[in-house]
Amino acid sequence: MARRILVQKFGGTSVSTPERRSQVADHVRRARADGYDVAIVVSAMGRRGDPYATDTLLDLLRADGGPVDPRDYTLMFVTGEIIATAMMSHTLKRAGIPSVGLSGVQARVYTDGHPTEGEILDIDVSRLEQHLERGEVPVVTGGQGAFRPGLDYSTLGRGASDTSGVALGVALGAARVEIFTDVEGVAITDPRTVPQARLLQRISYASMHEMARFGAKVVHPRAVMTGWKGHTPVVVRSTFSFAPGTHIGEVVDECPIAGLTLLTPMETVAIEAAAVPPPLREEWERRRVIMSTTDDETGRLLVGISADRRNALDAALAEAGVAAPHRLGVQAWLSSIGDVQALTERATRDLDCVRGAGAMLAGRSSTRGRSTFVIDADHAPEAVRALYHDIFD
Repeated sequence: MARRILVQKFGGTSVSTPERRSQVADHVRRARADGYDVAIVVSAMGRRGDPYATDTLLDLLRADGGPVDPRDYTLMFVTGEIIATAMMSHTLKRAGIPSVGLSGVQARVYTDGHPTEGEILDIDVSRLEQHLERGEVPVVTGGQGAFRPGLDYSTLGRGASDTSGVALGVALGAARVEIFTDVEGVAITDPRTVPQARLLQRISYASMHEMARFGAKVVHPRAVMTGWKGHTPVVVRSTFSFAPGTHIGEVVDECPIAGLTLLTPMETVAIEAAAVPPPLREEWERRRVIMSTTDDETGRLLVGISADRRNALDAALAEAGVAAPHRLGVQAWLSSIGDVQALTERATRDLDCVRGAGAMLAGRSSTRGRSTFVIDADHAPEAVRALYHDIFD
C-alpha cells in the first residue's frame, strides 16, 4: 500500500501557548489515525510583544543601535522558528507522538543564498523520509533554509512559513498541505469589513493567487503559486476547530466572482509604464511588496506600497531612474477577482457601486481575472460592502 503523506503548517498564534500547542497535537493525532504520515512546519510563537516572536527578537537586535548586518539579522530571525520547533516537538512527545525537530538546515532546505529574501532552489527529502518511515513526525522550522555552499542560513521573507510548508509538501509528494490559522477558511471578503461574508469551500489556484496578492492575508501568494506549480492542493483550516476549511486547487470557483480584496492604506503614484519593465515589477513585488497595475484610461502604471513604507517606494523609484512621479497620495486598492466574462459583464455596475458608496476614483485596472479600483481610503470599507451586497446578496 502506497504511503500517504500530509504536511501541516501552523502559524505563530497556533503554537503560542501550551493549550494551543496541545490543539496542534490533536490535529496531528487525527491525521495519523486517518492513515497519513505527517510532517509539520511551524512559525515563531506569537506576535510582537510575546517573548519569542520574531518581531520581539528583531527589536532586541535593533535596540542595541547602529546598522544591523544582514547575516546577524538572519541569525536572529531564524531563532524564533527554532524555539517554536523545539517546543512543538517536545509537546508531541509528551502527547505520545514520536517526533523530531529540524531546522531549515537539518531539513536540507536549500536556497539561492539571499540572506533575508531567499528563494527555495531544492529540498533534499531523504532525511525527512527516513523519519517518516520510522513513524516519527518531523517538525520543521518555517520560512528558512540554507545556502548549500557553507550552509549559511537564509530566510524566505516575512510570511514565508506558508511557502516553505507548501514547498515541503510538493517535495514529499504530499496528498495535500494544510495551512492552519485562526480562521476557518477563506472568506469571500474580509469578515472584519463584511461580518456576514461567507466562507468558500473551494477556490481555484488562479483566483486565490490574485486574492492573496491583492489583500487576502489568510495565505501567502507564493505559497499558492508553489502549490499550483507542484500540483499540490492547499487547504486553509482553523487550529481551533475541526472544520474542513477551504480547498485551493485545480477546481472551478464556487461563484463567477470568487472574492473581493482590499489593500489599504497604499501610498500610490502613477508613472509611465515603460519606465519599469515587467521583470523589475515582479522583483519589486517579490522583494519589497511594491504592487503595480496598469490604469485602463491612461495606460500609466499605478504603483503602490503600504503607506508606512513610503521611503521604500521612493528608493525603488529613484533606483529605476523615475523622476517626478505623479503622486496620488494614500489610496485604497479594491479588487474584484473571478471569471473574466463575469468581471467584464459587471464592469459598469461595479463602477456605479463604488461611486455610489461615495468613493473618489483615482484609477482603474482590468486584467485577466481581476478588476481593481484605486479609490480614496476613507470610503474603502463602504465600497467593499456595496460591492459585496450587490454581487452576493
